[in-house]
Order: sequence, then structure tokens, then C-alpha cells
Amino acid sequence: MWSGTPTRQEMDAAREWFEHRFMRPLEDTDAPLPFSFTYGGDAARLQVWEREAEGEHTITLTDEQTGLRVRAEMRCFDDFPAVEWVLHLENTGDADTPIIADLRPLDPVCSDLGPNTVLHWAQGSDCDIEDFAPRQATFYNHWSRTIGSTQGRSSHQALPFFNLESGDHGLIGAIGWSGSWQAEFIREQEGFRVKAGMPKTHLSLRPGESIRTPRILLLFWQGEPLHGDNMLRQLILRHHTPKPDGETLQAPVCNAVWGENTAEQQIAKAGWWVENNLPLEYFWIDAGWYGDGAFREDSTVFNSEWASHVGNWWPNRGPYPDGLAPVGDALRDMGLGFVLWFEPERVREGTYFTREHPEWLLGPIGPNYLFNLGLPEARQALTDLISSTITEAGVTCYRQDFNTDPAPFWEAADAPDRVGMSEIRHIEGLYAMWDELLERHPGLVIDNCSSGGRRIDLETISRSIPLWRSDYQCFPGFDPVGLQGQTQGLSRWVPLSAGVCDHPDTYAFRSALSPGMVITTNIFERDPVEFAPPDWLRRMMKQHQRVRPLMYGDFYPLLPYSLDNEGWAVWQWHRSDLGEGCVVAIRRPQSPVTGIEAALRGLEKAAAYEVEDLDSGRAESVRGAELTAGFTIRIDERPGTKLLMYRRM
Repeated sequence: MWSGTPTRQEMDAAREWFEHRFMRPLEDTDAPLPFSFTYGGDAARLQVWEREAEGEHTITLTDEQTGLRVRAEMRCFDDFPAVEWVLHLENTGDADTPIIADLRPLDPVCSDLGPNTVLHWAQGSDCDIEDFAPRQATFYNHWSRTIGSTQGRSSHQALPFFNLESGDHGLIGAIGWSGSWQAEFIREQEGFRVKAGMPKTHLSLRPGESIRTPRILLLFWQGEPLHGDNMLRQLILRHHTPKPDGETLQAPVCNAVWGENTAEQQIAKAGWWVENNLPLEYFWIDAGWYGDGAFREDSTVFNSEWASHVGNWWPNRGPYPDGLAPVGDALRDMGLGFVLWFEPERVREGTYFTREHPEWLLGPIGPNYLFNLGLPEARQALTDLISSTITEAGVTCYRQDFNTDPAPFWEAADAPDRVGMSEIRHIEGLYAMWDELLERHPGLVIDNCSSGGRRIDLETISRSIPLWRSDYQCFPGFDPVGLQGQTQGLSRWVPLSAGVCDHPDTYAFRSALSPGMVITTNIFERDPVEFAPPDWLRRMMKQHQRVRPLMYGDFYPLLPYSLDNEGWAVWQWHRSDLGEGCVVAIRRPQSPVTGIEAALRGLEKAAAYEVEDLDSGRAESVRGAELTAGFTIRIDERPGTKLLMYRRM
């Protein structure tokens, strides 16, 4: 019951909800469709529209007077107690439609969510030590709460996932929209109402024009909230995770380096890993590799002009006189993947697109323009440009960053009767560009970065992985406690991401331990390449190799979330299908406590488990009943860590 495996009762509940909401006749007012909008100033009376159904996958509703057609593409999963849908609105008439406003693809009343319902959600990414911190609020009579993103990026301020707990059952929601979204939770007399969608829609569709809405996923659980969270993790891994070459994406281990190094330096840095027999998988060249700026050997992210050249997407001939192909060829010969940074949506004044194709841009606002992905011609040209670099350089992981707030550009471009249209077209264009890149380059991985993790949602994680989940770790000397909090806060909702280790220290490495790992340039001392003990790094990386498969299972925080430097952090990943798991225990720098009690989850009480300390190599046999009742983890160092693996014997 406490794993990511659904019960028959949960599956039945989801099926009943799906049939009740989507499959009944529209005139049945006891089962209104779970979406809404106003049309011509009044609530759309969908129950009187013409209805057509194509099995259980599509419902089409048409207003015969104006020709507005609403197509709901939906799915009731057969392996999880979940329902998913997305709406497409099309004007099939000969004139502009009346105004479509307050478009909410999610708007049901949930009568089974009783008094004192608790809303669980997570903070988004904001370059802060509290990024992805868990949040909760309890609803009393006639009380409401609104959460959402800000300024046009989906996980800026709040992560677009939520879990509504009502006693021994609840409902998880996930929103697939990579722009602005808003969710309102209202305690009403009839039940609990949830409304979600873009915060601003007030638009008319031209003849033949169509739009899509945010995608909605609902998952129904019984028992405790963590059970629901773990079912969501497994659903995402199975149905909303990239599958390059047909296999579920393995979150990579990368070495990230600054782009304004010479090709020879980059090849030497990559070669160091191979020469020392370290299990690196990707070599990552970040910003600074492009444009026409004068090359400076002491360049860093803080003193270079990398942002001034965003929009000039060709290799800088100073450090890369022969382009990026020699680097890509060398990496391929070493057996390494190649991550390359781009920021195509932001265009700086004075760069190529501002001179040659200003009609493809929105703005400026300050020195920045927004590349308009909503224009098919512009998007195609940008896709071709990026694709050609991927091919020429042998890039295997395309890293897309986005360091500006797009909402002001969209709002300035919208006419009064087209509010929301610029955003819709841009987000549709983003998905189209990514989908085309993935189709053109089989096996390609996309790294989704947006000033860190500010664009994480159901649609982006279906196509990409957040390898740099917060810009908090951009700054030297960041507190590893922030990485611990990110893992504990994000892992409940998003199974795959990467932590960052920036110096050779076991506490720092274990604080970043995640399905993917990023080891940054700071871990090198100086050029020529020198590294603090390769033996230490090899040991850490091989330990990560052992526990990484376990991170595709259930996630259990074993202590409450806290960033207190006097405390501990302990969590568990568990694979019930393998009978294996691991525990990460961290004693923080100011903790006076040398030992804590941890009660593991998901184990069989009657079984025996071999528990191994990966540092000492010591192993002992322990009954599942003892591990689930609570056993002592002792760490004498301050700060210090333990990494334990267990397997059913």
C-alpha cells in the first residue's frame, strides 16, 4: 500500500470519475465536464452544444451558431489511477468568434474532499536556498487559496503540481504548460472546487484558427499522501519521461565547464576523466562558446560578455578556430556524450537576428528581445540553425536555457481582443521545436534550464530533464544544504533531475546525490588540469553508479524538511520490484546530534535484508521488522554523511 503500486480500489475510483465526467450525456447536469470558459461574456453552455465522441479518447463539442469547436483529447490510464486531458479550440465558422475568456481546462467540484482538506505543493525555483521547499495549507469552510507561476515561466514561484489530502484519500494534479499558470482551490458548500489554467485569456479566434490549452493530469490515491506521490513518480517515469533509443532516459553524469576555453583546453579537460578511468558520461560546454567577442583566458560567468552575444549562434573563432567539430569528434572518440548550451529565446540587441530578422522578435525590453516561437517561419529557421550545430558538433544533449521573463513581451504584443494569444503561440512553438529536434536527432537528450529550474512542468519533463535545477548553485561557496532541500522538495513530484557538486568533498557530493550528477569546473584546481584526489572521485562516482537505479523507485523523506544547519537530512529511495533500496543520511555542520532513529518504508517485515555501508564496506543482516520500526544511524563527523544500501536476502 505504501509504494508506487496502485490498488484495485484506486483504479476503480479513477475509472468511475472518468466515466462520470467525460462519458455521460452532456444534458446530465449532475456530471458536468471538468473544464469551463466564458463565451461572449457568459458561461459557455456546453450541455446544449452538438457532441460527437470517438471512443474513450476524444469528445468534440460544437456551437452550431458560431462554429467554435472544442475537442477534448483524454485518457484514462490502465496502469495507474489517473486521468489526463488537453483541450483544442478551433473556429470552424466564417467570422471571428465571440470572446473566449477565463479558459480553465480544469474546473471540477470534488464532492469527496471534505472539511479540513490539506493542500500540498512546492515552491518553485528562484535562485534561492529554499527552491522547491514543500508547502502546505489547510482549508476550512469557505476558504480559498491561489498558487501559480509568475512572469511566464512555469516553475517560477510555484511548481505546477499539487496534492489535495482529505483524510485517508486525496487527489494529485499536474499541469502541463510551460508559461503562466494559476490554480485556485476553493472550499464551497457543494464540495471542493479546483480551477486551473492560464491566468489571463480574453481572445477571439479568427476563421480557421485553433489553440490548445494546458494539459491536465489527475491521480486518485487512498492511504497517505506519499503513496500518491510515489504513484505519480512511477506514472511520470512510464508515460512522461523521454525514451531516447526506446529506453527510459538514464539521468547522466556530467562535467560542466565554462564555454570560453580553447578547444584544446576543453579536450584536455575531458581527456583527464578518461585517463583517470572515471565513469563520466557527458562533457558539458556551457555559455561563452559563441559570438564574436575578444577571447580572454580568465573568463568566467561573472566577468565575461557572454550575455551580450546571445543571438549570435556560431562558434567564437578565438577559442574555437575550427568550430566545435574537433571537440565533438574528440569526445566521441573518448566515448563521452556532448552537452552544449544555447539560449535561443533571448536575443540581445545588436546581434544577428536584430539586424537580419527583426520581424521575428518581440520587444525590446531593455537590451533584450524575445524570439517569437509563435511565428512558424521564425521557429523553422531557428530549429534549422540549432539542428545544424547539433549535427556539425556531434552534440548528444541539447541544453536550452532561458534567462528572461517572457510575460511582459507577450502582454505588450497582445491586442485587447487577443489577450493570451502570444503566450499560447510561443508555448505551442516551443513544443513543436523540441519535438522536431528529437525527431531529427534520434537519441538526443534535451536539458531543460530556465535560469535554473524555472520551467519544470508535465510537458517539459515529457521531452527533457532538468540537469541544472536552480541557479542557486551558480555562485561559489553555495551551501550544500540548499541541494539537500532541492532533492527532498522536488523528488516528490519529479523523479529525474540532477544535483551539482562543485568541490571535492564527500559532504558536498552526497548533498547533491540525485539520479543525475553535475560536477562543475570549480572542482578543478587550475589549468593545466589538476584535480583533488581522483581516487576519491572514482569512489564517489562508482557509489553513485550503484545507487542510481534505485532512484527510479519510490522516494521517502525520513525526516521532515528543514534547512537548519543544526539538523539532519535523511531520505530513502526504494525499488519494491528489486527488493532493494538506499538511504542517504546527512549530519549538518552545526548538528550536536551524533545519531538518529530512521524507520524505513516499503520493506517486508518478515524478510531479512543485507544492509551495507558503502564507505566501510561492512554489511549485516537485519530483519525488515527492525528496519521499519526504526534503527540507529550514527555519524561522528560534523558535517558527515552515510550512504547505505539494502537488499532483500
